[in-house]
Amino acid sequence: MTEAHVRHAPAATRPGALVEEATALLAAPGLVVVAGGPGSGRSTVLTQLGAAFRGPVFAGGGLAMLQAVPAFALTRAVRVRLPAADPALLAEAVRSRVRGGLLILDDLQWADPATLSALPRLAAHCRMVVALRTPHRLPPDAVPALRAAAAGWLTVPPLDAQAATELAHRVAPGLDPVAVAAVVGRAGGVPLAVETLARHAAAHGSPGAGAVWTEERSDEGRRRLPGPGGRASGASASRQGADLTGEAAQVEYAVAAALADLTRPARTAMAALGLLGRPATAAVLGAGVDELAEAGLVTHHEGELAPVSPYLAEVAAGLLDPPGRAALHRRLAGLVPPREAARHLAAAGDGAAAYRVAVAAADRMPTAGERAELLLLACDLPEVDAEPAVRVAAAGAALTCGRPRAAVRVLSTAAPLGVDAAVLRGEALLQVGDVAAARAAVAPVPDDAAPAVVATRDRILLLARLAADPAGAPAAAARVAARHGDPPRTPGCAPRWPRYAPPPASRAGSTGWRPRPPPPGPPVTCWPPGGARGCWWRR
Repeated sequence: MTEAHVRHAPAATRPGALVEEATALLAAPGLVVVAGGPGSGRSTVLTQLGAAFRGPVFAGGGLAMLQAVPAFALTRAVRVRLPAADPALLAEAVRSRVRGGLLILDDLQWADPATLSALPRLAAHCRMVVALRTPHRLPPDAVPALRAAAAGWLTVPPLDAQAATELAHRVAPGLDPVAVAAVVGRAGGVPLAVETLARHAAAHGSPGAGAVWTEERSDEGRRRLPGPGGRASGASASRQGADLTGEAAQVEYAVAAALADLTRPARTAMAALGLLGRPATAAVLGAGVDELAEAGLVTHHEGELAPVSPYLAEVAAGLLDPPGRAALHRRLAGLVPPREAARHLAAAGDGAAAYRVAVAAADRMPTAGERAELLLLACDLPEVDAEPAVRVAAAGAALTCGRPRAAVRVLSTAAPLGVDAAVLRGEALLQVGDVAAARAAVAPVPDDAAPAVVATRDRILLLARLAADPAGAPAAAARVAARHGDPPRTPGCAPRWPRYAPPPASRAGSTGWRPRPPPPGPPVTCWPPGGARGCWWRR
């Protein structure tokens, strides 16, 4: 049978439908090939076919370490010594053993040449189903011969979102929907990756295990996906944690074995996808993309290529040795936008270049969040002493996009950074709730500093007084008003005293007090004049 006549499983089908199709093809003697990538569930399909077959089942397969032993895969199945030197006698010996049974061979990519040559001869007489991992290194003439003899060449489809979610719930019933969604998205429909990531999330609260990036860091530390109660408890957590290393190693071994059968450009392209963490064009990935697509490891979408499983791509990147990973990071830095290039240079260990790229690119970013990301990266680079102006700019951008802890971090240096940095640090500390530290941070700011700096200092000191001494806050507000002028009397900026603070002394005896109508002219939006980061009475 030629390749044009080979039946393929629809891409949207699940393994259950694939088992049904293979069972129908095995109603008569013939060869069915089940192909798929690492961890796709080929062995599971073979197991289900063997369990559903009514008759004797002879299960064997290849082993990587014994690939040179003649007829080893068939010998494992029939469990007798076989005449491996003569292909015709070998086929007859296997046929006489199997007869009306089912011959199952797993890991055909590691089968010996004698086994491969015997399969087309056996296809006319025996029911056979074999699993072939893609990519593989079968001899050039072996694949055409198998396709010509096959009654069906079926590709194991990736799990859809619903099936992957159900699998994650079976493996780790306690995971909450957020963690399950993260596992499903990262696994990319690969069953082995779903199981490994789900168990890791149940045991450690994070869907990563042994890949390039196992956790996502935020200003609050390491951000982990929450589970019910945070972690699995008791003996269950211990057991899951103990099993994790072996499962992660199993995934890494499966990916490493598959990538070993690719050419070097294809391996580099797969690792590049893992380091990028996003789809990329063929121009960025290089010459190996066609081979990855043929092996079913990547998909095309809107002119870019994405890994079928992001987790497998991360594992592929993690398999690189440190010099190779650094070299690939440097290469990618020259092919991606500056925002990404800075991170790749930092990962390659070139902190000075990463600093220059990050600072230069920050001014061209359209949003405060992107600007803060680059400036914070520049300040956090090891062995690079960021300039005071860069630290102040990073803290200001971080406060603008709601990251006060990051602002505190970049402004916490042994050397003084100036009054601008002092008020920014005080503002950041105030936002994280450390009122005493905020008061101490702005206390050294002199009265002869710039008006905007003094105004921000006074606002922070007033808010600190409100928290520590509510009764004394009105008097402090009066002193601030005397220095900076009367507070605005517009409805948009009306005083909003916290419920624990008394109203101003002049209004203490009145009931139903309301702000006066706004004066003519443009409304005042912030007070004290020049104050930064919001109006003080809104706190």
